[in-house]
Amino acid sequence: MKGFKLKYWLVPVLLVIGLTLVFRSGAFSKEKVQPQADSGVAVRVADVQYTQVVPGLSLNGSIEGRTSATISAKIAGRIEEVLVEEGQPVKAGDPLVRLENVELTNSVRTAEDAVTKAQVSYDLAAADYNRYQTLYDKGAVSQQQLDTAMAKLKSAQADLSSAVAGRNNAAQQLGYGVITAPVDGVVANKTATVGQVVSPGSALMVVQDISQVQAVVNIEQKDLGQVKVGQKAQVRVDAYGDRVFEGTVDGMNPEAGSASRMFRTKIKLDNADGALKAGMFAKIELATGEPVAVLTVPQAAVIQKQGLYYVFTAEDGKAVRHQIEIGKADQDSIQIKSGLQQGDKAVISGVNQLKDNEAVKVTE
Repeated sequence: MKGFKLKYWLVPVLLVIGLTLVFRSGAFSKEKVQPQADSGVAVRVADVQYTQVVPGLSLNGSIEGRTSATISAKIAGRIEEVLVEEGQPVKAGDPLVRLENVELTNSVRTAEDAVTKAQVSYDLAAADYNRYQTLYDKGAVSQQQLDTAMAKLKSAQADLSSAVAGRNNAAQQLGYGVITAPVDGVVANKTATVGQVVSPGSALMVVQDISQVQAVVNIEQKDLGQVKVGQKAQVRVDAYGDRVFEGTVDGMNPEAGSASRMFRTKIKLDNADGALKAGMFAKIELATGEPVAVLTVPQAAVIQKQGLYYVFTAEDGKAVRHQIEIGKADQDSIQIKSGLQQGDKAVISGVNQLKDNEAVKVTE
């Protein structure tokens, strides 16, 4: 009985010691009972969904002025003054370049002197003829003398006409010494410099009317049947981000370029605020049909490796990799031709570090 009592007394003591060891071992630790769903790489997802898009052609081109005039000299000379800078707006008739005009001015003065002398000679010849006519009527001079007076008058008249023509030509040449803008527009491609010697036809600058401009693109033969005059187009340039400039197809060259075998096409654009400048690189979307529903994912979801495209989807706590076939892309999304379905949860963060079947947890 004495041994039995001793063992009975030890039971509660042993129970306390055992419980203490269990707690110290962490068997009831909160960290040990966290659900497995909290483990894995944190990712964000977006729904794979249908989007209405307008079928069309994506093209690259450049902006050109619809009306431009190459400014050149009509006479030989040395540039005395360049009156404009590139980008400066001008009106038709505004002076652009002035040539040295000392010789031209002297030529005008010489021509005017010649006209004055010829006029005096003509007036004398006319007076002589009138006098001979009066005398002839009185029988005081012969027909031959009258005819001689008439011949002198005609010669003097021809000399006067020649002198006047010379003066007019000299004045015109002097006028050519000031080169003016033939149209309203903006100065571009200026090469004229003070002191430069120019010859007739030498290009000095261009004046472009940019109140209306055009995007010029080259259309491949296979796409030619989808493009018609009057067709709507949307044009973007890098300088203005997502701003869209609306345009219409205005003309198509009926003959392909001999080297490119492509067809030069012009898209007319309104440019009342002057935002578009000649020479800008342009991205053109040319609508070729009615809107259709296509499957899309954000661009951030798509991975490219060795010429193939992939998207990870979050499925039951894992990242599942899908090989996909893509279509056209826009600013934010990419069309999916195959490999995904509507409603799939496409991973859009950290996709380049994910592995197939890796554990993930979706965050907001």
